[in-house]
Amino acid sequence: MRHRTREGRLAYLGPGGERGREHYTVTVHTDGRRILRARSEIDEGEVLRDVLCAVDADWRPLDAFVRLTVEDRFVGTGWYVFDEEGGACESFNVEDGRLSQVLDAAAPLQTFGSHAIASDAWMTTAFDFSRPDEDQWVTGSLISSLAFNGSSGPRLHRISYGLRYRGRETLEVPAGAMEAHHFEFLFEGTVVDYHPPYHVWTTADDDRLIVKAHVGEPKDYLYQLVSLTG
Repeated sequence: MRHRTREGRLAYLGPGGERGREHYTVTVHTDGRRILRARSEIDEGEVLRDVLCAVDADWRPLDAFVRLTVEDRFVGTGWYVFDEEGGACESFNVEDGRLSQVLDAAAPLQTFGSHAIASDAWMTTAFDFSRPDEDQWVTGSLISSLAFNGSSGPRLHRISYGLRYRGRETLEVPAGAMEAHHFEFLFEGTVVDYHPPYHVWTTADDDRLIVKAHVGEPKDYLYQLVSLTG
């Protein structure tokens, strides 16, 4: 088969130790399409999330699937399809029942957030490296949940955020030494301006895989790559 695959595992860490984990697989096809498959487990609240996201060669969202279980009970499932203007969601969840949504983004669609940490790395692909010293705002984005841990819905919401490039760094994580791009997310004045400071490190190669992430006070959560194959 012509595609190639990389598989990673993240540890979710907090002040009290391990608080969850994430296993993800990224498949890269010869035409540049990429498929992310992720399983996220958050121990507090017993949040289990299954995610599948597809993007084109320019990292534009194509389609996605999100399924949520909380405290070992079904919460919701949603299927998404996207175009340049926005997205459509067909979902069923315990809060809304059967739900159909069509939602335009505030600008041409650039990214989709599924709440998998591996998906957050793909939300940095909207950054234009020809202007690395500028804070850049992503106004064409959609997300599956506005809850901090992504435990609501899944539904479809508009979102905007900024990206500040902190430079290229060599990171030491349990998976080894890696060259990484360091980004700071900016949320002030957005619908998620309650979010604590958030920094993300992605591989400096063409795959832009998650290497590390950190949520600042009052959470102080660390996510780091434990293993990577392929």
